[in-house]
Amino acid sequence: MRMQWSLFLNLLSLPAPFVWMKIGPEGYKYYGPDVPDIWILGAYILGKDTRWPPIGFAWKWQLAFILITAFCTWRYLRKPNKLLLWFNLCWLILFPLWLEIYSEGVINNSDGADLSVYPMPGLLLWAGMLGLHGVELWKSRSRVS
Repeated sequence: MRMQWSLFLNLLSLPAPFVWMKIGPEGYKYYGPDVPDIWILGAYILGKDTRWPPIGFAWKWQLAFILITAFCTWRYLRKPNKLLLWFNLCWLILFPLWLEIYSEGVINNSDGADLSVYPMPGLLLWAGMLGLHGVELWKSRSRVS
């Protein structure tokens, strides 16, 4: 049941916001009143030009990460294999580092937009998946795969 919940949280994270970057007063002064805030979602980014190669790569990489994690969880549900759990756990542990690099890249590419970064609910979904994977590995430690 834990892994079914993990798969559900994983799929729920696709449209979920992970980071909100609010444009500050200097950003409005530099770009004008119509500049949008930036939202890093699980499967996309809003408020940035996704045709720019680094941003295009970043959102596609994050989408691939989520889909790969979902696929491995689904495979584990069909045929339990601890290697899949370890693979997912490694991805999940590295995700905050990736999100930090992604956010910093967006900030550095936003030329004076005066961004304030706010964590969003997607991080709770990630924490839930991480916890469920950890518990599943702990509970399966005596089972042979």
